[in-house]
Amino acid sequence: MRIRIMELSVVGFRIAHDGRLTPGEQRPFALRWDGETVDFVCSVVRSSIVRLSKSSTEKSLYHSGLYIAHKPQGSFEKLRELIADRVMRALDEQKANAHGIPPLAAYMHQPEKGDLFRRCELIGGVWRKSETAHPHQPSHGFTVSAEVSPQHLDLLCRTWESTNAEGRRLTTLLAELSVSRAEGIPTRRFVP
Repeated sequence: MRIRIMELSVVGFRIAHDGRLTPGEQRPFALRWDGETVDFVCSVVRSSIVRLSKSSTEKSLYHSGLYIAHKPQGSFEKLRELIADRVMRALDEQKANAHGIPPLAAYMHQPEKGDLFRRCELIGGVWRKSETAHPHQPSHGFTVSAEVSPQHLDLLCRTWESTNAEGRRLTTLLAELSVSRAEGIPTRRFVP
């Protein structure tokens, strides 16, 4: 099963994946980094659904917490090296940013700009929220990244409702800019 590591530490991982894992079971886990494979045996601590599939061709998305139960020789040292590398890169980026040194090039990937979006439309005084693969803005609402938290989404809905026509236009414009793939001005933000 291919997974995406969302967080890692010397004791475990938080991962995103297709298919539910059973808490309590132990599984082999291979991490590829710097041209090498680092192997572990991990125990599943928790597994919960984040996004339910909408069709038979789509897969549900799960987040799981893994605890490192067994570290073969050399794997723990490699994991610590990976974490140290990420921390040092983040610190270097912060120092360069503080000194006003611009990045060498624009980043090709912008955080929270995935392929799924959440469309919020106010219809008959009720918000209709749905996931979509299209970033288009509706006439009575807005579309943002599906990664936006439910709390922020509710705040945007309340703001859109409580403002005048110009405020709604600006809210929709900001939502449109937030899902735009245009690169704009490069920043030094490091995303591991």
